[in-house]
Amino acid sequence: MERAVTSEIGRIGAEEYASFKGLQHLYLVGDLKKPNEYPFFRDQRVEMIVCYYSPGDDGAHHWHSKVTEYEIILEGMVGYLEAASGIILWFHPGDCSVVPAGVCVKRLIPERARTVAIKVPSSAEKIQCRACSRDCPSRQQPYVGD
Repeated sequence: MERAVTSEIGRIGAEEYASFKGLQHLYLVGDLKKPNEYPFFRDQRVEMIVCYYSPGDDGAHHWHSKVTEYEIILEGMVGYLEAASGIILWFHPGDCSVVPAGVCVKRLIPERARTVAIKVPSSAEKIQCRACSRDCPSRQQPYVGD
């Protein structure tokens, strides 16, 4: 009698999310707070996102209190403007950026880019200017907290 063997290894085939490549952020792993239309692995420890950017897809100044973000550039160029210092760092294919928890940045996209971002841990928390009580020279919106 043969015993059925099963694997503990998970897989999401590229064909399973191919039709969703039009999304700017394609979450593959994480603890997302809203439902997804495509398959992904739920995991509170880490988040993995395939990102597709067009020129001008600059983000807003933001930071995470507990999340460190890692991003490897696959195609194009991505810049990060650090709010506290005003320094802009540019990343090219093969470069890996690290934005530690607590550091406020704004993403800059001058040309088409594709990246893979890893967030540790997975969290939907994102603090933007309107909800940030820190004194910052790069403030874009007035603080409207308590």
